[in-house]
Amino acid sequence: VTAASGTALGQGASATAQGAVALGQGALADRANTVSVGSAGNERQVANVAAGTQATDAVNKGQLDSGVATAKSYADSRFDTMADSFDVLRGDVAARLRDQDRRIDRQGAMSAAMLNMATSAAGIRTQNRVGAGVGFQNGESALSVGYQRAFSDRATLTIGGAFSGDDSSVGIGAGFGW
Repeated sequence: VTAASGTALGQGASATAQGAVALGQGALADRANTVSVGSAGNERQVANVAAGTQATDAVNKGQLDSGVATAKSYADSRFDTMADSFDVLRGDVAARLRDQDRRIDRQGAMSAAMLNMATSAAGIRTQNRVGAGVGFQNGESALSVGYQRAFSDRATLTIGGAFSGDDSSVGIGAGFGW
């Protein structure tokens, strides 16, 4: 023992730091306020250690394994919950995008139907004209029906509508010329 308050028990045990304890043959306690049961290259296990009960007690392997298992179980549970929530969110977003794609396709079909309705009635030179058109886009279809009244060679009024699934579109137009 070469340090104040140091203790060395065992053949060749050495306590070289203040308050250090060296236990067993060749044990070296060279850091202050530590207990050493071996030395570098000559480590030993401390066996039959009771479970710690106070905040400053050492833990044994059983306590450590139990704590790690509890932490792992908690982390796994939180991850699984998060993964489940993400899967639900991903499904909701995919469903909304599918619905949005269908609505866009219906709008495209209605636009095509309105265009075909208007152009089919445009060439008719009578006072009252009725036109119909159909349109298709990516598996969605629409029907359009319109009416046009020519008040004179210089003025017309047009009313038309298109329908596709739950979506519909209505338009009114007037034309003047001089």
